[in-house]
Amino acid sequence: MAVIDKIIRSKTFYIVVSCIASVILWMYVASYENTTQSVTLTGLEVKYIGGEDILQDRNLLVTDKDVQDVTLTLLVKRSLVSQLTKDSVHVSVDLRDIRNSGEFDKVYTINYDNVDEEEVIVTRRSPEYMKVKIEKLDVNPEVVVRGVFDGTVAEGYMRDPIIYSPETIEVSGPESVISRIAYAKVVIDREELTRTVSGVVEFALVDSDGQTIESPDIKTSVSEIQYTIPIVKVKDVALTVNLLDGGGATENDAVVRIEPPTITVTGDAELLSSVNQLQLGTIDLASFAQSTSETFAIVLPNGVNNLSGDKEATVTVSIKGLETKHVITTNIHFINVSEGYRPRSITQYKEVLIRGPKEILDLIDGSNIRIVGDLADYGNAVGRYSVPTTVEILGYREAGVIGDNYNVVVSLELDVPEDELPEDEETP
Repeated sequence: MAVIDKIIRSKTFYIVVSCIASVILWMYVASYENTTQSVTLTGLEVKYIGGEDILQDRNLLVTDKDVQDVTLTLLVKRSLVSQLTKDSVHVSVDLRDIRNSGEFDKVYTINYDNVDEEEVIVTRRSPEYMKVKIEKLDVNPEVVVRGVFDGTVAEGYMRDPIIYSPETIEVSGPESVISRIAYAKVVIDREELTRTVSGVVEFALVDSDGQTIESPDIKTSVSEIQYTIPIVKVKDVALTVNLLDGGGATENDAVVRIEPPTITVTGDAELLSSVNQLQLGTIDLASFAQSTSETFAIVLPNGVNNLSGDKEATVTVSIKGLETKHVITTNIHFINVSEGYRPRSITQYKEVLIRGPKEILDLIDGSNIRIVGDLADYGNAVGRYSVPTTVEILGYREAGVIGDNYNVVVSLELDVPEDELPEDEETP
């Protein structure tokens, strides 16, 4: 016993015991760390690869996919448990091998940060795979923009067709959806408009029945439509004609009827404020005896539009309270005769139509009518000419001449004194 007690109390004994304890502890720890443990991770988000670029290059589009979270049960060494978290475990679905449309069950891939995949055993997946629907990508570059005006325009004004910018838009998305789109619908609500207005509004894609088509997979070239609503003033404008006094008649002796008497025009409010009537043209009262009818084109000022649609107007003018009379006169004269020449009227008499009050016409005869031909333009050319004339009524201003076609034929001759004529010639 003394020997054993001596050994126990020796320093060497304590060193040997310490070494044996350390070895036993190390063996225990090493054995514990190398044992496996089951780890369950929930709420893992799935990432899809290749849907935004590779598939679109192949005119394919992901239209539906599982968005549920993934739950994994993993078996790993106890030493790695702390490194497996929602932030270090990644779940992804690779779509780059898809080349046709259809529905696919894709197995997802699991990757780990700072952990070798060979050290992890997946004992349970929920779900086992992800469902993906692929459709053909369709593009319609010219979807027409159509508007609905739900507002009001002030009285006396009118709305012209709304102008949209752009007039068409490009849409792309699943073929099954794009094929149903008929147009882009715009709804505008402006009240009591009195001037042209502009703005920006959103639009909706609709089918041929006017039903809205919505899909998160639709992409459009613009998100808003600019619009301009032209507002114009509406005004009824009278048509008039200018009457030129003549032939013994003034505008007070004329009865004018215009068909149509007025037209409805549109234009800028400030511009139309000065447009109260439109003059069609001029009618010379001396150009007819009792009545005449002429057709004139309706000419509008710049910036004014004809809402009625009439392009021509017929003007009928009648003379009231005056009578006409035919008078024959031989009173024919010429003026502005070139020096050294003399005129000889071949026309001996002319019948002239005059108009005026009956009591005045009864007093007028041929002696009151004078016909004057102006030879200023004929110079020194000997010969016979049909010369336009001016007809005057002497002494009676209340009457006038109707028409202007009173030409007379004149012979323009050299003015040779009679004493210089040959003996065998007689003076004409």
